[in-house]
Amino acid sequence: MRLLLNQQSVNGNPALLFDLLNLIEQDVQFLKASYPLFNDWLTKKVVPGICNGERTVLIEYRESTPVGLLIIKHTVEEKKLCTLRVRPHFESKGLGIKLFETAFNLLETDRPLLSVSEIALPKFATAFNHFGFSHEASYEGVYLPKVVEFSFNGLLSHSAGTNRATAPSSISSAGRTTSPKSSSRNSRRSRLSDQITSFLF
Repeated sequence: MRLLLNQQSVNGNPALLFDLLNLIEQDVQFLKASYPLFNDWLTKKVVPGICNGERTVLIEYRESTPVGLLIIKHTVEEKKLCTLRVRPHFESKGLGIKLFETAFNLLETDRPLLSVSEIALPKFATAFNHFGFSHEASYEGVYLPKVVEFSFNGLLSHSAGTNRATAPSSISSAGRTTSPKSSSRNSRRSRLSDQITSFLF
């Protein structure tokens, strides 16, 4: 079973927003592990975005248990897959791929903007390779201090810290290569790119 929260469904049944907030509250530690300010982002960006038609949330259930969460942003300027989460005991069972495909349908593109941290990338690398996503830039400390965030299929907006972006690395499917390295930060980023390359190819 799936629960879709968008402007139309919430206008018809505002209580759906409480279902979403309750679900997030139950899983807050799991979600906060990825992004500490997840709650603030949800209440200040996602909920208003659902109400004004800029965001959609999908909750995937197995029986009565929520097992997957998808949050997308669909504006004129941006088609972004913001969040895709699967409960650990449902990982590697195809649910993540189904949620990606649902996002593609809702966003009407199979190349949505998305980003993932260096910590979470190993979980997603196989799917990114499967769908042919293109690495576009790397950002340090955007969501987690001293953690690199990789954007795919586009660049993050200025509010996400594009002033900290580095050039596309060797993992880009377009075949671009990394600029010469001269600092320890660039050296570290190069090692990360090499690690990502091993996951993707």
